[in-house]
Amino acid sequence: MSIRRGYGRAGWAAVATALLLAACGDGTSTPDWAATGSVSPAPATSSAAAAVRGGCKKPAAPKGWGPLAFADDFTGTRLDTGRWSVYDSPAGKPPRDASRVTVGGGELRISGGKGADGRDVSGGLSNDVNLMYAHVDVCFRVDRGAGYSAIALLWPQSEKWPDDGEIDIAEVNRGARAYANSFVHNHANNDRLGHSTIADFTAWHVMSVDWTPDHVTFYLDGSKQWTVGLDDRTAGLVPTTSAMHLAIQLDQGCDAFVECRTAATPARVAMHVDWVRGYSYAGD
Repeated sequence: MSIRRGYGRAGWAAVATALLLAACGDGTSTPDWAATGSVSPAPATSSAAAAVRGGCKKPAAPKGWGPLAFADDFTGTRLDTGRWSVYDSPAGKPPRDASRVTVGGGELRISGGKGADGRDVSGGLSNDVNLMYAHVDVCFRVDRGAGYSAIALLWPQSEKWPDDGEIDIAEVNRGARAYANSFVHNHANNDRLGHSTIADFTAWHVMSVDWTPDHVTFYLDGSKQWTVGLDDRTAGLVPTTSAMHLAIQLDQGCDAFVECRTAATPARVAMHVDWVRGYSYAGD
């Protein structure tokens, strides 16, 4: 559950608590996985993420959605800055340097590691298209290595967080990359709910989300994982007050949520993104 601009140390402590509680409303609601046992396993078959050179097979356009609003296959040797804004805040928390975001070999790569000055820095970027409700697909994988959380999320255009919400499509925060967390945030007091999906995220996978006025549904390789908003307990969590855009981040961390770098962590750890797709909302 990563704020696009990054948490300070106190914020990360709150995140760790939120991962354990995943609380709605007054903080008394039962976490999704505690209530239902719903730590979702990977699908038995995963055709969307079949082993093909260059990443994942591209699924057909989702039924019931509007036209393609943004897409990038990350071809060529440089990022299209007409589509993306790269973070450049090396003194921030977490620290991000624009040089850590590169394109080559048919993929976007965000790299984390220590620089010549000994500082541990990674990076991130955001798409320049804002949509009010959307279907979004992200094909990615992450190198093993403690100390970095790989994230694909929807962030409010208003920049008013948590008031206008946040949708974490996938947050692969542990170094083994054995599962991804998904979260929905909303309201000024940061009501939130989370869920974990088990899969090997060192291999290519497509994580997707449907965001509509009344629900948010998450998918792994086209297989539905969980939904927020279609029951009395979670109906008020769906963000509805600001358009959002896709952000992709590899956030450096060392706390209860993002385990600290260890001696086994490679000098460089990268999040690899093969392609992204975003479709506009078609309405009711």
